[in-house]
Amino acid sequence: MASLFNIMKITIDAKKLRARVLVNPGMPVMTSEDIEATARVYYLAPAIAKHVCLGDAGREFQDCMGDTELAHLLEHLTVEILNETGLAGDISCGRTRGVAGDERLFEIELSCPDDALTIGALSSAAFMMEWAFLHPEAAAPDFAGTVEALRQMALALRGEAGADAVEEEPAVEAEDDDADVVTDDAEEAAAEPERDSEDNEA
Repeated sequence: MASLFNIMKITIDAKKLRARVLVNPGMPVMTSEDIEATARVYYLAPAIAKHVCLGDAGREFQDCMGDTELAHLLEHLTVEILNETGLAGDISCGRTRGVAGDERLFEIELSCPDDALTIGALSSAAFMMEWAFLHPEAAAPDFAGTVEALRQMALALRGEAGADAVEEEPAVEAEDDDADVVTDDAEEAAAEPERDSEDNEA
C-alpha cells in the first residue's frame, strides 16, 4: 500500500533532530498539487498558518502554504504538535531543505527538547498528512487527542505522569530557506539564522 512519506533516517544530537524524508514516487511534491488535501491539514491545525516564516513569500507560513513542499508542511505540522504539548520549551524551531540531486528527498531539522516527544510528533504529523492526502474518506485524526497522548507519554518517560499541563504560548514559526520554525518568539527565530535551503522556508 502506497504511503506519502518514507522517513529514511533520523539522527539526534543534544539539541536537534534531523530526518531524511522521501516524498514517495507518484505522490505530490508541492502543496499546490493538491490544495484540498493541504486545506485538510490546515483544518486539523489552523495555528500553522500564523507561524512566522522569514522567506521571500512573506512573513507567515500562510503566505506560502498553498505552494510549498510537502516536506515543509510536514515540518510546520510537527512543530505545531510539539508546541501544543506544552513540553517543547519556549521556542520550537525547524528547517527544511531539499537534498541536491533528488527533488523528492528532503532534510528536516527540528529543535529537540525530548527525543521521544520529537520523534512522536514527527511520526504523528506524517500520519495526519497521510490521511489528508491519501485517505480523506476515513475519519479525521484526533489532533487534540494525539497531542495529549504524546504529552502523557513524555511525562511518563520523565517520571512525571499526572503532572499538571503546562500552558504554552501560541505557535509562531520562523521560516527561512530551510524554514526555521519558531513557535513563541519571532525575534528569537530571526536571531538564529541557520537557514540553508533554496526554498521559501522549506
